[in-house]
Parts: sequence; C-alpha cells; structure tokens
Amino acid sequence: MAGFVMRKNQRLKKLVPVRYLGGRLAGEGIISDLSLSGSYVIGNVPVQVGMYLSLQIFVPGDQEPLMIDRAVVKWVKKGEFGVDFGTPDPKVVEQITRVISALAKQQYGSSGNGSGNPTNA
Repeated sequence: MAGFVMRKNQRLKKLVPVRYLGGRLAGEGIISDLSLSGSYVIGNVPVQVGMYLSLQIFVPGDQEPLMIDRAVVKWVKKGEFGVDFGTPDPKVVEQITRVISALAKQQYGSSGNGSGNPTNA
C-alpha cells in the first residue's frame, strides 16, 4: 500500500462553525476533520502559511465555544487551510476529546456496533 499514511489521531468529519483571529485578521468558517492535533478549515478570510491563529469552535449544544489559543496555519488552498494545534494545554486536550466523542456519538451512534465509539485510525 504505497502512499498510505496512518493518522496518529482520530479525525471527525462533522462540520462545526469556527471563528478565527490572528493579528488584525478576523474570519469565520467551518471546521472539518477535527482532531487532537489540528483541523481543516473552510474560511471566508484568507490566511497565510505560518500565521498563528486563535480559534473559537462553536460546538452544537455547548454554551461556550471551545477555545484554541494558538494554532499555526500549515497549508492554504484558496479559502481552505489546515491548522496544527501543536501541544495544547491538557484542559484543551480534554475539551477536544469530549467534543470529538460527543460529535462522534451523534454521527455514528445509530450505526452498527452498538457501542457508539468509532475506531481510531
């Protein structure tokens, strides 16, 4: 299987609203592929590789947004870009894990294995 790369963290494909801020930049968009290490964003304001952004992720059902204080832009393709969270604070890791688990249960809960837990990839 040449070219096949295993992901180190589970990724969730569900779309979630996000606001991103960096310097004088403020944009909004949709997060996809949320994981403990980063995510993929479709945004309305252009960013550049290497920029540091703070993210406010608006999880359905949560009163407060999930806050990622420092995410670095790793790649850009038109209005889409990937961010890496680096090594987030343990509290943030716990929050991301909770969000991924809750959204995964919504997305996969009614399918098949009865546990509601997707497998790690």
